[in-house]
Order: sequence, then structure tokens, then C-alpha cells
Amino acid sequence: MSAATAATPERFEDRSKTSWAGYAAALWALIFAFFHAVWAAGWYVGLWPEEAWRKAFQRTGFLVYDIVIAGACLVAVAVELALVQPWGRRVPRWLLRFLVWSGTGLLTLRGGAGMVQCVYQLIRGTFTLEPMFVWEVWFYLGAILFVLSLRQYRRASRVA
Repeated sequence: MSAATAATPERFEDRSKTSWAGYAAALWALIFAFFHAVWAAGWYVGLWPEEAWRKAFQRTGFLVYDIVIAGACLVAVAVELALVQPWGRRVPRWLLRFLVWSGTGLLTLRGGAGMVQCVYQLIRGTFTLEPMFVWEVWFYLGAILFVLSLRQYRRASRVA
């Protein structure tokens, strides 16, 4: 047995101990894919006010949007798992980094837009804490998890 072969399980074991963010980001994306699939199917759980959303989602554009976002979230699950699973080593590093940074950028833009809207409503005195605010926090959480998973991946890649 060569020294390189003997070191591989230890490296993976060490890497798996520091990969919680990749698994958490994959779970985040899987949950979000589930919600978009549910919304595409016509059940508007977690959306407020429900009647307004029901009317909006009757348009074809929202159906297509939810299907595309659910698909993108499933791609994000695979990408995040590729950061922490042994099979992910076959994927070029540049591609994984590009995809994670792209997802992080989209989540940051969406979260930033929500933050600007909240600040605007606070200034105007029209802000109310509604159930939809949960989704604002959800976008921030996703962006944070994606950044942390990429950070852990980069550290593990330097060691390996």
C-alpha cells in the first residue's frame, strides 16, 4: 500500500468533518425545490396573502418560473453534494466554484432586494411583520450556507 493510498481515507474523513455547510446548503436547496414544486402544483403553503398569490399563480409565467426554480434548486443540491462527496472530485473545481458563486450571487441579489424593500417600508412606516418575511430570512440563510460551503471546500481542497 502506498503512502498516497493510505492517506486518502484520512483526508476524506477530515474533509467530511468540516463539510457540514455543504450538506446544510444541499438540504436548503432541496427544501426550496420542494416548495417550488408544491407551488407549481397549485398549493400555496407559506405564501401570504393566499388569495392574492392564488390569482398570481394562475398565470402560466408563474408555473414556468416555479418549475425552472425547482430545477435550479435540484442542480444546487447536486453541486453542493459534489463539494463534500468523493464523487465530486471528478467535477472540475472551476465549474463547482462558478456554480456555487452564481447561486450565491442570485441569492444575495434576491435577499438584498428584500432588505431594501424592508428598509423602504420601515422608513415609510408601512412595514408589517407578515409570514412572507420568513422567505426573506430564507434567502439570507441560503446565501450564507453557500458561501460557507465554498469556503470549507476551498480549505479542504488546499489540504488535499
